[in-house]
Amino acid sequence: MLPDQGGAALEFDESFDRAWRRVGLALDRTGFTVEDRDRTGGLYFVRYVDPKFASREEPGFFSKMLGLDKNEANLQRYRVALKRAGEKTQVVVQNSQGAPENSETGQRIVTLLVDELK
Repeated sequence: MLPDQGGAALEFDESFDRAWRRVGLALDRTGFTVEDRDRTGGLYFVRYVDPKFASREEPGFFSKMLGLDKNEANLQRYRVALKRAGEKTQVVVQNSQGAPENSETGQRIVTLLVDELK
C-alpha cells in the first residue's frame, strides 16, 4: 500500500501489461462488476456494493419496474487506475469523478485486490 498517494493505492513490481491483466482477473474473481475499461488510460470502471448492504432484501417486481430500487443508493462506482512507474506499476482506487478515494471502502477495495493478487 502506498500511503503517499493520498488515497487507497498499491504498487506492483511488474510491467504495466502484466499488472493490467492481473488486476482485471482479480476484479472479476472478487465480485466487482467491470462496466468499462480504458487500457490506454489505464482505467477500469467498476461497480461495488458494500457488503454491509449486500444482504438486504431484493426489491420486488413492481419496485424494479417503477424504478424504486433502494439498492441503487448502495451501489457505488469507482475507477481502478493503473500507472507506469518505471519498472513498476501503481494501482490507485479513485471515486467516480477520478479523485483519490480516501474512504474505508477504498481501503477495502485495495485490501481485496492485494489478497487476490498474492
